[in-house]
Amino acid sequence: MISRHAWGGLADPALPLPYDVAILGLPYEGGACFRAGAAEAPRMLREISASSPAISEEGYAVDASLLRVRDLGDLLPAPGDTPEAIRDELFGRVEGAVVETFRLAAMAGRNTFLISIGGDHSVTIPILRGFSSGLPEGYGLISLDAHPDLFDSYDGSRLSAACPLRRALDSSRLSPEHVLILGTRSYNQVELDFMEEKKIRFVPARRIAQQGIEATLALARQTMAGLGNLYLTIDIDVADPSCAPGTGAPVAGGLSSRELLDLTRGLVEALPVRAMDLVEIAPPLDPTDATLFLALQIVFETFAVLAEKRKPAPRRGAPRQTA
Repeated sequence: MISRHAWGGLADPALPLPYDVAILGLPYEGGACFRAGAAEAPRMLREISASSPAISEEGYAVDASLLRVRDLGDLLPAPGDTPEAIRDELFGRVEGAVVETFRLAAMAGRNTFLISIGGDHSVTIPILRGFSSGLPEGYGLISLDAHPDLFDSYDGSRLSAACPLRRALDSSRLSPEHVLILGTRSYNQVELDFMEEKKIRFVPARRIAQQGIEATLALARQTMAGLGNLYLTIDIDVADPSCAPGTGAPVAGGLSSRELLDLTRGLVEALPVRAMDLVEIAPPLDPTDATLFLALQIVFETFAVLAEKRKPAPRRGAPRQTA
C-alpha cells in the first residue's frame, strides 16, 4: 500500500486556512438504538481513505488545487459521571466546532463544505444546531435513511439516534415543508402520524426504484426551491444490507449502491448543499468492509462534484478577425 495522506491524498495535515472541505470525525454511539459499532467508523474510514487516490468512478481525478481538504480530526467523548453528562458535554463541543468551522470560512471568504463522519445518527442533532445558528433565513434538510427518525423521544431520550429530524424541527429555522426523506421502508406509527400532520414528504425506497433517480431529484429540486442552504444527512442503512451490511439497524429492500451514489451526486450537483454527514456505519458488523468502501466512494464522488463546481469558467477566445 502506498503511504498517502488521508482522503485520497488530499488532506494534508499541514494545510492552512482557507480550505474548501472540512472533515470532522464523531466516534460516538451513545444514542444508538440497536447494535453498536458506529464509533469505529471515523478511524477506519480515515484509514482506508489513504489507500487510493480521490478519483471518481468516471475517472475524474480531484485536483488538490481546486479542492483544499482539511481533516479536523475526531471529537472524542470525555469522561463523565453519567452517559447523559458525557453526551451533553460532547454535543456542546460538536455544536461549537461546527459554528467555528463556518465562522473561519466566512472570515477567509471561503464557502467551506462540511462533511461529518459518525457515529450514530444522534450526532446530527448538535451538527444541525451549529449549522443553522448562522442561517437566520432558514435552510432545507434532505435525509437518506431507512427510517424517518422523527421520534420525539425514544427509550426515554429526546437525543436518541431515532430523534434527529424531530429535534431539527424544534427550531423555527427549519420548516416541515423543507424536509425531504428518501429511501424509507421502516416506520413507527407515531412517525407516520407526525409526517401526515406536518405534511412532511417522504419517498420510500420502493418508489425510488419504480420512478428512478431523475424523478426523485426533480422532487428534491421542487421541495427545496428558493432555498440557499441545504443540509444532507446520509444514514448508511438507506442502502440495502446486501451492499451495506455494517450498520446497526439494517432493513431489507434498500437502495442499491448504484442508486445511492447517483442520488448523492445528483443532490450535491443540483442543490446548494453546504454540509453533509455519513452516519450509522458500523465496521465491526461487516467483516467484508463493503460498507466502509461504499461510504468512501460517497465521499470521493462528493469531492468530485465539489471540485467540478469550483473549476474556473472557460475563457472565451478572442473574436476572429475578418478581412
